[in-house]
Amino acid sequence: MIGRLEEAADRFVIPLRMNEGFDEQALLQLQEEIDRCGTAWREENHVPKRAALILAELFPAIEACAWLYEGTMRQRIQEAGVMVSEAVIAALD
Repeated sequence: MIGRLEEAADRFVIPLRMNEGFDEQALLQLQEEIDRCGTAWREENHVPKRAALILAELFPAIEACAWLYEGTMRQRIQEAGVMVSEAVIAALD
């Protein structure tokens, strides 16, 4: 499960970092993986350390990538960062 979360995060963030553009489908997959993990962890006492690190790094990574772009693309990436952050909060709530 954590491997799938990491793959989804990489599939969205790495192309942004490489200045290859915004992948809407990758964003949706990332949100789905975050939701899936949140559902699985609801009954647990803790979140696995590796997953916590991935989740904690998502928003700063996306926000940093936004500054590689201009105008409406930068704004869209920043909005995606907020959406991902809200998905993480909901998953861990």
